[in-house]
Amino acid sequence: MVGRKFDYEYLVIGSGAAGSAAALLAAGLGVKTAIVEADRWGGTTLNYRDVPYAAALGFAQRYTEAVDGTRFGMSSANLRYNYPTVLNWQATAVRRAGGGNRKVFENAGIDCYHGFAQFISPHEIAVGEQQISSEKFLLATGTDLAVSGISGVELVNCWSPDTALRMAKLPKALMVVGGGSTGCEIAEYFAALGVQVLIAEAQDRLLPREDPEVSEIIEQHLRKHFQVEILTNSRVVALVQEAKAKQVIFVRDGQEKSVRVEAIVLATTPEPSTDYGLENAGVKFSYRGVEVTNGLKTTSGHIWAAGDVIGGESSTEKATYEARLATMNALKKVGNTVNYTGFVRMTNTMPQVAKVGLNEIECVQLGQKQKTVLVPIDLVSAANTNDFREGFIKLTSDMKGQILGATVVAPNADLIVQEISLAIRSGIKVSELAATPHIATSWSEAVRIAARELA
Repeated sequence: MVGRKFDYEYLVIGSGAAGSAAALLAAGLGVKTAIVEADRWGGTTLNYRDVPYAAALGFAQRYTEAVDGTRFGMSSANLRYNYPTVLNWQATAVRRAGGGNRKVFENAGIDCYHGFAQFISPHEIAVGEQQISSEKFLLATGTDLAVSGISGVELVNCWSPDTALRMAKLPKALMVVGGGSTGCEIAEYFAALGVQVLIAEAQDRLLPREDPEVSEIIEQHLRKHFQVEILTNSRVVALVQEAKAKQVIFVRDGQEKSVRVEAIVLATTPEPSTDYGLENAGVKFSYRGVEVTNGLKTTSGHIWAAGDVIGGESSTEKATYEARLATMNALKKVGNTVNYTGFVRMTNTMPQVAKVGLNEIECVQLGQKQKTVLVPIDLVSAANTNDFREGFIKLTSDMKGQILGATVVAPNADLIVQEISLAIRSGIKVSELAATPHIATSWSEAVRIAARELA
């Protein structure tokens, strides 16, 4: 393609966490850049997931704490909430974060195209009636809802994790299909607002990717505090729309059973979004996502990919990191390779669940010798001052004291895990972590205790 004139030097497909980071970086480098978005500007992160979920879950947890505040001396017997105001607060948070706003791109000198992109050749895409060419591309199209194996799903009005928080009216009874991080967050949110919630998980426990101790605490938490009915070993196979309800048919212990609810949220594992003519650009992909090298280049030498479209762990932090790395490789040929050490997996229930690095099971699978200690959070003063005892910190190191990973189940786990993430990424040993002063009345005091026991 030497000597060919392209419309752009760099074209980004998708304006979510990865796409935004890539396009803004490229424009900042002085590269003629375009970005294409099929839905709302800012993508899933700003409009449907991270921001609205943080706003919704934050409200639900504050409301729950207030309702239960009598033990601290509060008078909350007549406490109520206004659901339209709750919805308005989520919309306000999204607007403040820039959701749906293309001006951030335009102000950076980026040309914006709204519509579905479709590759028609290795260097050209079509967006509606327009044909646009670019020397290089970044794919940042995220994921789509995956519901294979559930018959009748196309005939029943269901909610997805992207739309569930926007229900105009709360149902009396709701079924969440899927007991992973998103399913647990959705179940807690609606149950906190007084909805009767059932959650179906095909495996034998909720949060099956986490340590068994995590599943036990979260299941107990959802049952005890919110009366959530948990159906594990329950594979949903069919949905049926009835006159006044929706029937959910599932298989449990080899028997077919069913429940009737007003609303269904499909929180099943999503699949990378790859249906936009990638074969016309020479890009290989599968249901796992777009194939990339450790420098995030696809099988087509002028196209890179980042974020959920390449599979793996899903997080805004990971997507942003990958997008910047891929963009620097594409535009500056720096040859960086991905390093996922220290990235955290979060579940934003209360208590939160944060996992970083390797856990015991993963160490065994890798043949890594390890030492592990589990410290219940009720050993620290914060458990008494906050009257909260459900959780632990589980810290793992190798035989020489190098920190390998941790699981934190506690309030503020997203903050507690940060020093462990830094320790893993920086090669800090448990003895050094144990010697680091920690505020005595903080939840993170449990980190020091765990490190001390390992050291």
